[in-house]
Amino acid sequence: MPGTVASSLLLLSILVFESSAVQFDFKVAPPRVKTPSNSNNNLNNVFNVRYSTNITISGNVVTVLIDTGSTDLWVMPPQGLANFNDTGLSTTVHYGDGSTFVEGEIGVGAFSLDGGVTVPYQVFKLSHSIPSHPAYLYGTSEADFDSDLQQGLFGLLGLGFDVNGGSEIDITVRNKEGAEATWGQSVLSNIFAQNPDSSDFIGIALSRSGDQEGTADGSLTIGEYDPDYEGVQNSPKLLQTPAGSGVWGIAIDSFKVGGNQITWPSTLAAAPAGKNIVLLDTGTPNLLMPQAQINAIYSTIPGAVLTQDPNIPLGYFSESHNVWVVPCTAQINVVTTFATIRFIPSTSQTYKPSPPPDGTHKFTYCSNAITDIGLIGQGQTDALFGDSFLRNVYTAFDFGTGGPTKGTPFVQMLSTTDATKSAVDFLAVRTAVMKHAPPELNPIDLIRVFNGSLKAADAIPVSNGAPRMTFAPGIAVVLGGCLLSFGTLF
Repeated sequence: MPGTVASSLLLLSILVFESSAVQFDFKVAPPRVKTPSNSNNNLNNVFNVRYSTNITISGNVVTVLIDTGSTDLWVMPPQGLANFNDTGLSTTVHYGDGSTFVEGEIGVGAFSLDGGVTVPYQVFKLSHSIPSHPAYLYGTSEADFDSDLQQGLFGLLGLGFDVNGGSEIDITVRNKEGAEATWGQSVLSNIFAQNPDSSDFIGIALSRSGDQEGTADGSLTIGEYDPDYEGVQNSPKLLQTPAGSGVWGIAIDSFKVGGNQITWPSTLAAAPAGKNIVLLDTGTPNLLMPQAQINAIYSTIPGAVLTQDPNIPLGYFSESHNVWVVPCTAQINVVTTFATIRFIPSTSQTYKPSPPPDGTHKFTYCSNAITDIGLIGQGQTDALFGDSFLRNVYTAFDFGTGGPTKGTPFVQMLSTTDATKSAVDFLAVRTAVMKHAPPELNPIDLIRVFNGSLKAADAIPVSNGAPRMTFAPGIAVVLGGCLLSFGTLF
C-alpha cells in the first residue's frame, strides 16, 4: 500500500520464460481455453511480470496495471484525458520505499472495468508527470514508471484497503473536506457500496506464458468468481494476519527445502507462534525474503556460489546485491504450506544484463530469482509473495466488509498448475532455450571472469546435459530454473 514499507514493488518489465509448479492436496482446476465469448478474459499478461486490464474513466479507455499491494487509481494516457473533472486538489501516491511515485491532480469521473463493472462517478488521479505535450510537466514529477509507460501501461488500479491510510487520495480529500468526506474512497469501496448486502471480494487469475503448460488468459472479477474456478470457495479461509492490518498478509505454516524446514524466525510480534507472515502482492513480480533464508535455499544447490559483484546483474529488485550464481540445470525441491495446503513457489525469467569485462564474449548464467526484502517489509511482513507465486493459483480476496462474510478479511486459493507436468515442462523449455543461447559457464568461472581473475577468452563452457539429480515419482519438485533468473551476457 502507498506510503508504507510493505507496498508493491513496481519494477522495470523484463522478458520472461515461465515454468512453474504448485501443488495442492486436492484436485487441480483444469486449464481453460481462451474464447471471445468468455467475458472474464480481461487481464493481459506482460512478459509474466506485469498484469493489466482496460478501464474506462470519464469516457477514456486506459490500460492500467492491477496491484493488490496498493489502493489508489491513477492514469496517465499519452493523449491526455478528455472530460477531466478537476477538483482543485493534488497529491502524490508513493510506492515501496517511497522512491517510486506519481503525482498529479485529483479528479472525479465515471468508471468502468473491462467486463462490465461500473461506478457512475469515481474519484481518480490524473498524473501529468510524463506528458504527451510539454505542458503536462508543469509542476509535477514521477519516478520509476518509464518502462511501464513505454509498454502502453498508462496507469495503475489499486486493489488494496482504504483503512490505515491506505489511500493517499482519500487522505488528501479528507484533509481538505473534513473527516466525514467519503468521495475520495477507492474504486473497490465505491463498487462494494453499491451492493451492501453482498460479500465484498475480488477474484484474480494470472496467466502464464512462455511454457508448454501456459494458461491462455487471466481474469479480474469483482463480487463474483471466475466460473472456471468457483471451486475456490471450498478452499480453507486464510485470515488476514494481523486482522485490521490493511494489507493482504496471511500466515505461512512452513517453508521447506529438500524436505527440511528452513530456520525462519519471524520479526513480527503479530505472527502466530512458529509461523511467518507473507504479503500477497500482484504488483511485485517475484518473491522477496530475508537474505538469510535466501542463502538457506540456494546453498543447497551443488555448485552454487554467492557473490556481491555489482557487475553481475540480478533479474529482480533486491535491497542488497547478493547474487547466487547456480548451474542452470540444477534442481531444488521447495514447498510452502498454508493451512495444511502445500504450494511450490516458482519463477524463471530471462533478461539481458550488462556486458562482461571484455565486452566481446557472450555467456549464459542463472541466478536467484528470490531476492532480498531488506527493510521493505519491516513491521508488516516477513516476505512478499508476488506474481511468480500468484500466477499458479486462483485467488479470492475477501475484504470482510459486507454481506454474509463480513468480519476479518481472508484469502482463498485454488491451484491452477500441475506440479508433475511443470517439472517435465521446465526441462523441455530450458533445453530448448539453452540450445540457442550463448554457452554457460560454471558459477566459479563466471565470477572469475567478472572479477578479472579469468580471461573471458580462456573460460571453458560447461556441457548443457541433463541434470544429474533424481526424484521419486509423486514427489513435487521445482527445477532449479523455476527459482532462478536466467540471463545472457552480451
